[in-house]
This record gives sequence, structure tokens and C-alpha cells, in this order.
Amino acid sequence: MSEKDTNNSGIKRGPGRKMTWGDKIKCALLVVGVLLFCVWMLSGWPLVLLPFIVDAYWTHYIPWDWWRSIKNGFLRQVMSWVDAIVFAIVAVWVLQNFFFQNFQIPTTSLEKSMLAGDYLLVSKYHYGPRVPMTPLSLPVFQHTISFFGHDLGKSYLEHPQVAYDRMPGLRQVKRNDIVVFNYPMGDSIMEKFPTQDYYQAKEQLMGVQGMTEAQFERNVGRVFCRPVDRRENYVKRCIGLPGETLQIVDRQVFIDGKPLDNPVEMQQLYLVYTSSPVSVITTTFWKNLGVYTKGGPNVNPDVYEITGNELSYVAQVLGFEPDSVSGKFNHLYQVNLTAAKAEKVAQKKEVSWIITMPGELEGYYGIFPHSPLFSWKASNFGPLWIPKKGAQITLSPENEALYGRCIRVYEGNTLTSDAEGNYYVNGEKTSTYQFRMDYYWMMGDNRDNSADSRFWGFVPEDHIVGTPLFIWISIDPESGDWRWDRLFKGVLNI
Repeated sequence: MSEKDTNNSGIKRGPGRKMTWGDKIKCALLVVGVLLFCVWMLSGWPLVLLPFIVDAYWTHYIPWDWWRSIKNGFLRQVMSWVDAIVFAIVAVWVLQNFFFQNFQIPTTSLEKSMLAGDYLLVSKYHYGPRVPMTPLSLPVFQHTISFFGHDLGKSYLEHPQVAYDRMPGLRQVKRNDIVVFNYPMGDSIMEKFPTQDYYQAKEQLMGVQGMTEAQFERNVGRVFCRPVDRRENYVKRCIGLPGETLQIVDRQVFIDGKPLDNPVEMQQLYLVYTSSPVSVITTTFWKNLGVYTKGGPNVNPDVYEITGNELSYVAQVLGFEPDSVSGKFNHLYQVNLTAAKAEKVAQKKEVSWIITMPGELEGYYGIFPHSPLFSWKASNFGPLWIPKKGAQITLSPENEALYGRCIRVYEGNTLTSDAEGNYYVNGEKTSTYQFRMDYYWMMGDNRDNSADSRFWGFVPEDHIVGTPLFIWISIDPESGDWRWDRLFKGVLNI
């Protein structure tokens, strides 16, 4: 046997090498898998893997296991670990990008349908996985490599970046689906405040507090951008679909003029007023009712007693008086509850009345589209048309406020206007715009404690990640206890 007929490990190489039945079966399965993957992707680029698969199981021109011939035992052991780690990283990368992804619910925005501390297995194949937009990335880490609370840098390389494309899935996003998606407003990150929303900070510091652009930049530090698939993952319920008109009237959602059925476990914010200044509702009662009283990481308490000047203001707005004997107000609580739990609270003898949070106590700050042209509130919102691929709108100041971010940021155009009211898209004068993507409207079931589309607008189709299949772990963020009754609970139709 000549030297060039063997590789560095002494294994015969070339087409004449005999394959075991085990190698033949493995090689055939992988080749068929790659071919099927090409059909699924509607792309031929995975075919570049075929020569490597054939070589690994047949020709052996590449010395895949060269490290096995290392004479130093310690170095050979190290390389065996490196080999296993590289294989694991590649395998997890494929699984996470095309099939499944783990996701933890960090906040209470979907309570009580889904709970803070639920760990979800998210399916990417239901809606079809996106072709990886930043392919050179480490799995598991969304955007930052972090160990034991220390950030070690980005978990991805910004180049190359691949244009958005989605592989075929089992179905489209449906109304009431629980959807995991990349946070649309998470494209801009502040160096000094990386976990805070750049656009809300800008509205607060410049719009409300009157900072100049230069002052704002000094305050927040350098601002950098994240690619779409590296933005924070959010989870909400899909309420509105492309082409529909959404409106919220006194907290009731309407789609195309018809009221939408509310989730069974939907929570709202209630005001609870006791029957006398000495009547209190104990922490034990709230805990037994399943209300967070202390909170935990990323979770605020669900119940809060309103006191002092704030209590006087609420009394003035709602028109109730202090106790005639003591001159003191009774106890007033603000609490997030489901309708069923609100009924239990109303039955307590210590309770005088319980009402949903009145609209008079709501503010306009932070509500989409963040424009003086609209005075919408979270509980009285719209009507608002949701953009649909191929549909056209007439360009106007109102539509620019509503859809300008879709046109400029999500679809990558320039949109300008002149003093005469003429509009220009990518430098060309036009009076209309045609959308290139579908958009969705997402809301949390914890309606008065959810940062959702009412605050930051539409979710473009290229931001959709997947839908949860089941809860595989659930840990109470307040007590740290495991919720054993929620393990492996399905959530597809919750």
C-alpha cells in the first residue's frame, strides 16, 4: 500500500476503501437528511456538506481523527474533549436554529395563563425556521456570552449577515397563539444602560425632561445596533393578524368591529377599598390567592397599598370621602387579578368595593405611536389597521406616525417629506407605500402589567421566532419553589 493511499492515522483512503454496514447506513441516512433539508429550505447550499459526509464515512481523505495518533496521552485526552465540544456546539447550533429553542418567561406579562419562571421548549418548525441571519454565532447565548453574572462579549459575529428568509412551516401564526419573537424596539442598545429600552429612554429624557441630543448621548453612552435575530426574545399572545383593524374600548379588544373572546386566565388591574380604616387584607390572604406579594427577579409585587398623597388624589378623582368618624381613609389596594379571583376578593367582609382600574387614572405617556396626533390609552386604543404584505397606504402625517417605523426601520427605506406635504420614499416622490412584510399585534394576558404592542407597535414577520410546545420546568420567582404541577404542561392551545 502506497503512502498516498493512507491518511495520517494509517487508515486506507480513496474510493476503493471498503465500508462497514454501519458506516454505509450512517452515511446513507446523513445524505438523505441533507437532501431533505435542501428541499425544506428551498435552497441547495447544504449540498456542500455531502463531500464531507462521504469522506468521513468512506474515502477518508481528510484525517478527521488525526488526534488519536498523538503519542502524548494528556494532549490526546485534551483533543478528545475538544472534538466532543465542537461536535456538541455544531449539533446544538443546528437544533436551536432550525428546530427547538429553550426560553424562560422572565416577567408576569402572560399571567395567569403562563407564569413568570416557566421554562418553555419553543418550536421553530411550526411557523418555519428563519434561515440564520447571523450564522456565525454560539448557541445557547442570545446575544452576550455570560457566565456567573459576568458578560464576556458578544456571542455572534456581525458579518456575514444573511437577508431574511423563512423555510416552510406547518402553518401560519394564528390568533391567540402564544408567540416568541425578537423585541422589535431592541435594535438600539445604550452602552451605559444595555437592558433598558433606548426609545423609551429617549422619549423620557428628551421629550419629557427636555434634554438636548448631545446631553442624551453623554447620559446614555455609545449606542450600538443588534441584528434582528440577536435582539431580546419576548413572548406574548397574538391578538391581531395582518390586514385586520384592532380597537380597544374599555379594555375589551375588538377585531374588525367584533369583540374578541378574552383569555380565561386574563388578569386586569383592580382597585380594592376596605370597609373601614381598621379593615385590612392580609399578606397571607393575597399569597393564598396566588398573588405575588414580594416579587422576585424581573417580577414586581402584584399587590400594592395606595397611601398618602396618591390615595388623596385617587379619592378626588373617584369621588369617595374619608371615614366620617376617624377622618381617615379606608385601605386602598391596587392588585392584578383574574375575574374569578376578583370575585373571591369581593366576597370578603373587609371589602367595601372592588373595581377595575378607571381610565381617568391612566396616562398617555409611552403609548404607541408616541405622537401628539393620537391621544390613545392602553385601555382605549385605536382603531388601528395592521399592515399586510402587498397592501398599500396613502402617505400622510397620521400614517407616517403609525407606520413610519415599519417603512424606515423594518423594511429599510428612507421616508421624507417637504414643506408642501409631498412624500419621498428612497428619494422618489410618491403618495402611497406598499408593504413588503406581514405584521402582527401582540399583547400580554396580564393586560395592565404588560409591555406589549400597545407601547411599541407592530411585530414584523421577520422577528417571529416560534411558538412554545410545553413547559419543561417551572420555578416560582418569589419563593424559588418548583411548581411540580406545571412540568411538561402543553401550551399550544392555552
